[in-house]
Amino acid sequence: MKMETCNECGRSVKMGSGFFVNRIYDLNDIEARIEMEKPYPDGDFICILCDEKFSKNNFNKNELRDKRISDWRYFCYSTWWSENTLSVSDNISLVSRQKILPSGNKLDLLFLSSTDLLLLELKAVRSDIKFCKQVIGYRNELVGLQDKQEIPNLPIKAYLVCPDFIEDHKKFCYENNVVPIQFSPYELLRNYYFKVKAVTLLINLKPSNHGLWNLNLLNRILYSISNENTVEELVKGTKLSKSTVGSYLRLSTELGLTIRKPKVCLTVLGVNYVAKREQNATIEYISEELAEVLKEHIIKNPFDSPAIYGIYSVVETIFALSKNFYPVPLKEASKYFSYLTGKKSEWGNKAVIDAFTMYSNYGISLGFLAKIGKEYYITPRGIRFILLLELNKSILFVNSI
Repeated sequence: MKMETCNECGRSVKMGSGFFVNRIYDLNDIEARIEMEKPYPDGDFICILCDEKFSKNNFNKNELRDKRISDWRYFCYSTWWSENTLSVSDNISLVSRQKILPSGNKLDLLFLSSTDLLLLELKAVRSDIKFCKQVIGYRNELVGLQDKQEIPNLPIKAYLVCPDFIEDHKKFCYENNVVPIQFSPYELLRNYYFKVKAVTLLINLKPSNHGLWNLNLLNRILYSISNENTVEELVKGTKLSKSTVGSYLRLSTELGLTIRKPKVCLTVLGVNYVAKREQNATIEYISEELAEVLKEHIIKNPFDSPAIYGIYSVVETIFALSKNFYPVPLKEASKYFSYLTGKKSEWGNKAVIDAFTMYSNYGISLGFLAKIGKEYYITPRGIRFILLLELNKSILFVNSI
């Protein structure tokens, strides 16, 4: 007699259940389903909801299970995950993964602390009594290895990690000195993502809009600073309004050229920038030497400020979109820029176009981009710039993991 339930979720697929018409008969026998770790192996069917859930992947259920385990098991190798998940205050180190025991079974993870051996068995499906019994068996085998002095003779703490636990299974674990840990692999990946310092910095960093349409307008302020000046002195010297001077100074500070303490003065980078001014050129002129000063600073400090990140992002936008269109149209570039910088939900259409235009003007002033009409090109200098920046960014990410 067929059991008219879904062997994935346990729901009824009988006539009148709402899942009768689209149910799928599972040709595997009960033994095969147990081997596949089906949550409800007595069920002879798969309901339409579970079938749709798993058919999104190009694996059969067993392959899907194995892939899920292998995908998230990698992150469990990190001591960061283990220390936080197991609530271990002591520093721990990984002794072995997929350790082959005398029985031929493979133990997922074995960690060592200063006082204990930590045995971890990882599952990507709901808890089962047999999982706890499996952990008990592994622990007994480790005790046997300790008797043979093949592993350190320390107390063994056993853990069973599952994304979902039935209360009776938890109770059984505790009764047998196995600690049940309910943990979602998806929550693990999310936490790991936000744990990476460079990622956290990147997520929180978004370009600012100071209303300065062209980078060369900063020269007027920078060339007026001598030693330390008040804002009022700069207003008088440049004949600009106080709000305009304030906006210019915020941008120049984000670019690392000025600092306010509380008077305004040039940084070492700012002094170097001003020193390379061509005396015979107009005040708005940005020479290759001036551009090189800013370029080197941006390459070495891609996440240093919102303005630097905006310049980097606008060049990356044109570089990335050049695989799809070349030259890159303004409409596509501004749209991509808003997604790349995390401003899609904050800026309206006009604000997006204005911000992209402003930062693309900065990129043009530095020689990274060129523009004809409403279409954008990346220059040879821009290609070198983005490749060097990507390299430095990659090093930053790797060092923070």
